[in-house]
Amino acid sequence: MSVTGTILRNVLVVVLLANSYGKRRCNYKEILGSYREVIFVELQNLNLTGSLSNFKERDPCPSAKAHRILMSIYNMAQQVQCQRDTKQQSVLERPVESMERLIVRNCSPDYLGKKASCSAVAKIQGKKRKRMRLIKAINALVTCWQKLQTVYVPSKQ
Repeated sequence: MSVTGTILRNVLVVVLLANSYGKRRCNYKEILGSYREVIFVELQNLNLTGSLSNFKERDPCPSAKAHRILMSIYNMAQQVQCQRDTKQQSVLERPVESMERLIVRNCSPDYLGKKASCSAVAKIQGKKRKRMRLIKAINALVTCWQKLQTVYVPSKQ
């Protein structure tokens, strides 16, 4: 093999590695910006503030690392989507689906890992119980988004 061919092959490998490394991460700036501009407004319009404020439970996203908090949000959003039993989504489910789509659109699949199986999520029976669980999940998601906003510090490049 010629020297030119070897150099060309090495350059190609470096370019591919650099490209794949860059796609392993999430675009936090875009995710947080879109959350503030769209999803946060949707959640405010639902007027859920204080609906479950008397519940004292564990931290839904206990980590202090941006990636783990984002993964908690993604996993909770997937679990909420698994609870849907019809094709139509309720007004409460729209922001949750938007969260999941936002994360999928701005993170590489390798960074997100495998999608959770809906068969592992126990279905909740009864409209009222399902609605209360959904409100509780949305409040947990809001808590995690707030934590992500405080934890994430953009890197200086």
